[in-house]
Amino acid sequence: MYQDNIQEHVNKPIRSKQLALNVNKEGTVREINGKVYVDFLYLGRRVRESSGLPWSQQNAKLVRDQLDRIMLSIHDGTFVFRKVFPKSKKVDFFSELERKISGRSLSPDELVFQRFAWEWYDLLKTTGRVTARTLLDYKRQLELYIIPFFGELRFSQISPAMVEEFNAWAKQQQFRDKIVSNKTLNKCLIPVRMICKQAALRFNWGSTFNPFFGYKNLPEDSTTYKIEPFTIDEQQRIIHTLPDHWKPYFQFAFGSGIRQGEQFALKPDDIDWASGHISISRAMTLDEQGHRMEGRTKNKYSRREIQLLPAMKAVLLDQKAICERLNSEYLFCTTAGNQLNHANLSNRTWRPALEMAKIPFRPMIQTRHSFATTALTLGENPLWIAHVMGHRDTDMIIRVYAKFVKSAANHDGKAMNDIHNRMISNNK
Repeated sequence: MYQDNIQEHVNKPIRSKQLALNVNKEGTVREINGKVYVDFLYLGRRVRESSGLPWSQQNAKLVRDQLDRIMLSIHDGTFVFRKVFPKSKKVDFFSELERKISGRSLSPDELVFQRFAWEWYDLLKTTGRVTARTLLDYKRQLELYIIPFFGELRFSQISPAMVEEFNAWAKQQQFRDKIVSNKTLNKCLIPVRMICKQAALRFNWGSTFNPFFGYKNLPEDSTTYKIEPFTIDEQQRIIHTLPDHWKPYFQFAFGSGIRQGEQFALKPDDIDWASGHISISRAMTLDEQGHRMEGRTKNKYSRREIQLLPAMKAVLLDQKAICERLNSEYLFCTTAGNQLNHANLSNRTWRPALEMAKIPFRPMIQTRHSFATTALTLGENPLWIAHVMGHRDTDMIIRVYAKFVKSAANHDGKAMNDIHNRMISNNK
């Protein structure tokens, strides 16, 4: 087909004025629809592009001179299609052809964002650097926000100003009838930064390529997520209203401070019943498709051994009996012995318990915050609290919960044990 087109072009009568321009020349300057066009071969492919100038002898001579320079640069290997014809419909085709033939890397002007973004994502899946849940978050961010806005842009077009345009655009998008928060936007830009950095490394763009230079993250409203711990009285009222099957689960949630995903993933063999040690080595999370799965803990500091408080060991012994009776794989389970589901537990058990106790609704994660604030209020050692909760050090404990500290002592759980012993006794 291509050769037929060339032959048709060769055999087509050319007006004398056009012929004179092209005598003993490579490529031709032609009139098409009243415009000056160039017609030549490049890398074995036909190029026919408009100069944008109206046809006249003067314009034709000007374009002929330009075409002569093009042919010369093709012969000496310096011709770059994109630089000469940046608005051509075939610019991507010839840029890719140039790259393949020369073996050179793509430049930021050539590489389209979405083309590399999914390649980066597929590579990240194989590295094991992030958890399945993080992969799911990145995938959702790519599909909902990043690709719809940045997808067709070239990397050279990404700049602090463009990122601000992205923020403004994203604010106008509403998913599940909710306005996109600054926190969500800041999280979305994490994979964008990673993609830009990886592209710069892959294609040797150098350290000077930094499209986020000078950009600052959006301020995050602290009111979007509140620490609203339950008082000891509220904790006791909640436990009292719960069905017997669920009492041990929430007693342990209030009294251990471990993350909900870690509690969901606990198995009877994770506890050394003789010594009272519990091993936290996994967490229930979501895979790349959004399905529940056993995964890694949040970070390496979350993989830990904890000496159970005697009160919490007693709670787990009660739960062990439930687990064995229902023949459940997991220590904490539904009334049918099945794996726990966060939404079901919250809607069918937690929310009704709060309503019966006449306590305003707060999400279940507040059980973990309640552990921290209660322990600090009772003067427990922040180092012990940080270890039990799976934090690297006491920084977050002091920074987040400092306003709840009333005294400082080194009880290593004794005060917490006394409190929960009384709560357990009152609810039996």
